[in-house]
Amino acid sequence: MENVSEKSQKILETSLNWQYPPFSEETGLARVVAFGDHSHRCPVYVRQTPPCTGACPAGNDIRAWLTTVEQTELKKRSRQESYELAWHEASKTTPFPASCGRICPFPCETACNRNKKEGQGVNIAAFERWIGDYGIARGLAHTKLRTEPMAEKVAVIGAGPAGLSCAFQLARRGYPVTIFEALTRPGGMLRYGIPAFRLPRAVLDAEIAAIVELGVEIERNQPVDSSGLQDIRKRFDAVFVGVGAHQGIELDLQGQHAANVFSGVSFLRRVNTGEIPDIGDRVIVAGGGNTAITAARAARRLGAAVTIIYRRTRAEMPTLDREIEHSLLEDITIRYLVAPLGIRIENDRATAVHCVKMELGGADERGRRSVAPVPGSEFELPCTALITAFGQRPETAGLGIAANPHGWLRPKDKWSLDEGLYAGGDVFGLALVTTAIGHGRMAAEQIDADLCNRRVRDLGTREVVSHEALRLEYYPDLQRNENSSVPLADRCSKGFDLEADLGITEEQFMAEAQRCMSCGLCFECRQCLIFCPQQAIKEFPDNPTGEVMYTDYTRCVGCHICSLACPCGSIRMGMSNEL
Repeated sequence: MENVSEKSQKILETSLNWQYPPFSEETGLARVVAFGDHSHRCPVYVRQTPPCTGACPAGNDIRAWLTTVEQTELKKRSRQESYELAWHEASKTTPFPASCGRICPFPCETACNRNKKEGQGVNIAAFERWIGDYGIARGLAHTKLRTEPMAEKVAVIGAGPAGLSCAFQLARRGYPVTIFEALTRPGGMLRYGIPAFRLPRAVLDAEIAAIVELGVEIERNQPVDSSGLQDIRKRFDAVFVGVGAHQGIELDLQGQHAANVFSGVSFLRRVNTGEIPDIGDRVIVAGGGNTAITAARAARRLGAAVTIIYRRTRAEMPTLDREIEHSLLEDITIRYLVAPLGIRIENDRATAVHCVKMELGGADERGRRSVAPVPGSEFELPCTALITAFGQRPETAGLGIAANPHGWLRPKDKWSLDEGLYAGGDVFGLALVTTAIGHGRMAAEQIDADLCNRRVRDLGTREVVSHEALRLEYYPDLQRNENSSVPLADRCSKGFDLEADLGITEEQFMAEAQRCMSCGLCFECRQCLIFCPQQAIKEFPDNPTGEVMYTDYTRCVGCHICSLACPCGSIRMGMSNEL
């Protein structure tokens, strides 16, 4: 038994020591017998939630994407067939795999059980990006869930990720959808908040075009006010509001309205519409979120030396660690435990930021540490421009919809604000792009159910599979495949259209699929079939992955060897009476 793990050894010993139970002459069936603490139990195949999907705000079935590619040879498919199948799996919940694969903070990777194996989760973001790019390159078209058109018409206010996701899901269900967008191009913060060096415009345009191909109409330069909303509600059977949060939050800093002081949101919108603001050669960015980092990287590409000031430490910085690393590689300075107090103005322009050093205090109920200024630590940082990124809020006052004092909307029930009026995305609270995509999908499902006078199908809450439920030693150690990037010398010198992150290659993409452990769902490893001493385990031919193996209960004696052998935790021993 050398070099055999404790759990694997237990499986072997159990199988070797197993004995046949009493046999019923009357029925011809074996009776379930006591076996350890699994007495009177038989295997049950439990559909559970992999941790990646459990952590994904969009509800993406990430494990299905990965397993589809991983099983290319097993299913006797060509790579291209698997790639196309994986793309269609992704498009069930998101129309933006190529975009989100570039800009999502991928909480799915943090939750991935691979972290307990080699300390590195599957590179899901790069995998999603690759499959999204494949769909664009091949011109793949989304499939409809209904081929017959619906009579009811739906309007969407705002062509950001929430609105586009809602329109996409409704169009898949056969509804004619019209989006009213205030700006000249659709995309919302995907276009106006994220520069092309992070999200190439050709990628975003292609994914929006695929949504339009489903029959979605986008009316641009169409801002909607209260009277306009009332008119739209009369003309459409349902309305979804997804206007996002495009208004930057300002602190009460004297001089903040100078010509060279920008909010992060307004600065990025100018940059992303082709306007080059006059920022000079020394820029201070105040803030520690994604908008602050992105604004700093954009200012760097305009030729300025950039310093970020943040009142806490890197550990508390609410942004992607990867983006912090990119900013440091691009010679952006980050000064932690520094907060702005005011702005020195000369000739109506900011020339310095008056700052104070901060120190960390105790943690609050959420675990976030408080900060307090250090007495007598004030100092100035000279600047030619200041960008403040202290958060965002929606501009909902003009819509005539009840909101809280800060403009956030609150649904009454199941995405509904009023009869026939729904909302989602950043109008509920600043969150991730994937959160907005998930809101749009779930609101579309609710709108469809309400228009069809039925309830949304409730799948219930499925348990998220932890690493304790897995037989980790079954899986080989496979190192993560990391993204490649543009050389540092070229990043800031070649403008905004040069994408800095290059993703992974096709071979790396295939290798990452092999790293998925299919947590909680069968992936046809056949360990249960191999170890079962009664030959009670069978295979469903041509069944989808996750619903492949089954037990012939006329042969099963409840020995529980299959549950011990299962590496992914999909087999549980359920209570059973005489079979």
